[in-house]
Amino acid sequence: TVEKDEGNAEIARRHFDDSPYGHLIELKVGDGMEALRGMEGGQYDVVFLDANKKQYANYLRLMLDLDVLRVGGLLIVDNVMWKGRVVELQHLSEEERVELSHSRQKR
Repeated sequence: TVEKDEGNAEIARRHFDDSPYGHLIELKVGDGMEALRGMEGGQYDVVFLDANKKQYANYLRLMLDLDVLRVGGLLIVDNVMWKGRVVELQHLSEEERVELSHSRQKR
């Protein structure tokens, strides 16, 4: 796992230390894109992506380029659905997406 914030990383470490599976979890602190560059070679069984949502495509591209997951590995991506409207949004212009976002936030 990669955690940008040292405080959150410390909380995660405590939970990992309390877990019988903690020895199987690798925790890196820092920028996710930078950390990914050191994770190449198909060595990971599971990747859980919870990062800047606007950068998800870049994270995915980099993970694929670096062959981060083992064959048969699992990529779990947090918050890919935005009230069930992700598919709709891909057909909108950037201006329309911003307008839609602002109108939903006012609800």
